[in-house]
Amino acid sequence: MPSWVLVVVLSIVFTAVLATGQGLYWAWVAKKEREQEELLRRLGSGGGLTEDEREIALFREQAVDSVAVSMGNVGEALQTMLRKADVNYGVSTMVTRIIILAGVGAVVGFAMLGVPGLIIGIPLAYLPVFIVQQQGESRVRRLVEQLPDSLELMARALSAGLGLSDAFRLVAEEMPMPIAAEFGRVQEEVRFGRDYREAFDKMLSRNPGVFDLRIFVSSIMLQRDTGGNLIEILENISDTIRARFLFDAKVAAMTAEAKFSAMILGSLPLCVLALLFFSNPEYLEPMWTTWQGRGLIAFCIAMYAFGILLMRDLANVEV
Repeated sequence: MPSWVLVVVLSIVFTAVLATGQGLYWAWVAKKEREQEELLRRLGSGGGLTEDEREIALFREQAVDSVAVSMGNVGEALQTMLRKADVNYGVSTMVTRIIILAGVGAVVGFAMLGVPGLIIGIPLAYLPVFIVQQQGESRVRRLVEQLPDSLELMARALSAGLGLSDAFRLVAEEMPMPIAAEFGRVQEEVRFGRDYREAFDKMLSRNPGVFDLRIFVSSIMLQRDTGGNLIEILENISDTIRARFLFDAKVAAMTAEAKFSAMILGSLPLCVLALLFFSNPEYLEPMWTTWQGRGLIAFCIAMYAFGILLMRDLANVEV
């Protein structure tokens, strides 16, 4: 390996390790800040902000990310993904992480496998997107799971004679995150003069793709326009969501065999490769000492990743 390649690889690895350590540190700091804000919210102090500061924070629109605008539909999709995950960075930071990881993967792959190893940069570039997707799915799952209890709490508050705004405030005080933050923000926006419809639209834009939340908002607005028993509406929505959870659990039980088969098939090539490597290392030596072997390795990695994604899509059942 040429000396300049080794220097570049070591520099990139050092930068990646330093960036990872910094990212873990700031993630820990952000977690502590969220815990402190949650404690202040429970104590009723409003996160330590004055009334004027809270009003400015609530009505301040999200800054336009120039990188997202320049990327068009791709930038809009990334922005929606980040909003869904409720992370504290924008599209520009996401693109920077993608470029850095793609460069690290390409350089390391080139140093190990030559030109075919450049393909290693593709899965590493997808890693930040995958992490944000998982964070978004986890947050949405917790939000939907907390929604039935929140609706029942609102129904009981309305039965006790409280108004709709007070019912939202009660959910914000008694329920855990993230449902408490969403309902609390709606209540604060309405208290500072924003219309219910506009506050609900903002909540839906912060949580794109949450169908149950959209049904809840549509029911509230329909009841405000046409009248009706809001308590019964909230209880029916809560019962419907719980029934869907039960149905989803049944579907997950019936598809467990297919998912387990996909897991076994996905791990089988790696197990066979490890068995061959430890039993007869010389047998696999041409795979990384010749350009034909390196190309075959790169092709196998790409096809393996494609097969994993395909099996995952086949095992997932849309309900």
